[in-house]
Amino acid sequence: MRLSQSLFMLTAVATTAFVITILAMVAMLLGDPDAPVNVWFNNHGATVMTVEVIAIAVFGFSAMIADSREMHQKQQKEKSPPKSSA
Repeated sequence: MRLSQSLFMLTAVATTAFVITILAMVAMLLGDPDAPVNVWFNNHGATVMTVEVIAIAVFGFSAMIADSREMHQKQQKEKSPPKSSA
């Protein structure tokens, strides 16, 4: 598996975690505000979301850079003339 594919997968995982966090926070609005999970999300939810957004950005940009480099290397290999054995 190429590096860019692995990084795109990590981006998808971080994005999925972000979406689940958002949905959990919305669901908790309907629940008991004194529930331990609500208290925890009130105290740490912004930090969790910030880390997830940073992970999405880092993995996403890294995947794009790796993909660009891989495409450039592939194009260079296609342009270079075949080596003769003479």
